Amino acid sequence: MPEFATPPTITHTPEFRRQAGPRFVWPPKPVEVETADSRPDHRLETLEASPPLSSRPGGLAAIIVGLRTWARAAEQEWLGVADVAWHEAAEQAGWEADVASTYCPRCGTSAGPFEADADGCPACRTRRLAWDRCVRLGAYEGVLRDAILAAKYTAWRRVGQELGTDLGKAVAAALGQSGIAPASVCICPIATSRRRRLARGVDQTVILAREVAKQTGGTLVRGLTRKHRPPQTGLSVNARQKNTAKSFVARPRVCRKLAGRTVVLVDDVRTTGATLSAAGRALKRGVGDSAGGGAVTLWAAVAAVTPRHSA
Repeated sequence: MPEFATPPTITHTPEFRRQAGPRFVWPPKPVEVETADSRPDHRLETLEASPPLSSRPGGLAAIIVGLRTWARAAEQEWLGVADVAWHEAAEQAGWEADVASTYCPRCGTSAGPFEADADGCPACRTRRLAWDRCVRLGAYEGVLRDAILAAKYTAWRRVGQELGTDLGKAVAAALGQSGIAPASVCICPIATSRRRRLARGVDQTVILAREVAKQTGGTLVRGLTRKHRPPQTGLSVNARQKNTAKSFVARPRVCRKLAGRTVVLVDDVRTTGATLSAAGRALKRGVGDSAGGGAVTLWAAVAAVTPRHSA
């Protein structure tokens, strides 16, 4: 019996872990608008008092708030739901996707004002990357980190789908700004090994990539397969590069159709860039071999980038 690596413990932040809510009550009753001091659950106060509903006490607004509260209580009472999906968690935490000017457009590393341009940032300007452009949602921390771990290790597809929707919107905006027709783009997930898919019960990169393709209108392609390797968690930069070397194999039939196209590689997290680099090089080799020397323009799209790491 093969032994699978033990997944990391998922520690949920208060914003991502649902606290015990009110008991199930039917029919739902209108909720009176209260002050923050009078509410025992500050996160429910955040949802129920959020504009524009908070500015309209009573009537339809109060009924809608009551229905939301009842729905959350019903999920807990009947289904045992303990967590919230990504969009609700992001709303509770006040999280917003990074704007393009806050990170390097080449490697995706966080960058201050005037630190990055089209040629890169101090972390990547002198490095040769396998991809030409990087799009991300944010730094790998807080509520975004919790959502990615939930999508990867709990097989909760809705979290991955909502993350993919947000990532797809960011990719579509970046493609439009670059003058690339999103519908002409191919979206390729970073392949997961069969062994790891069976262990987790989900392929989170495919879920992300499928939603990115929906938002951009691009074509989802699975141009890579992956050999099983030990987990990357805890490895140094050099160890990660050795661990991923030659672990990706391009699919010739798919690669023949990618020559001259823009391909967006989709992954959940970029830490050192070793995985993206290995996948990108394999795909470029596959396109060159299958298309008689044809080239491909490669982008990287990730839900998060680990802070304090170069590409």
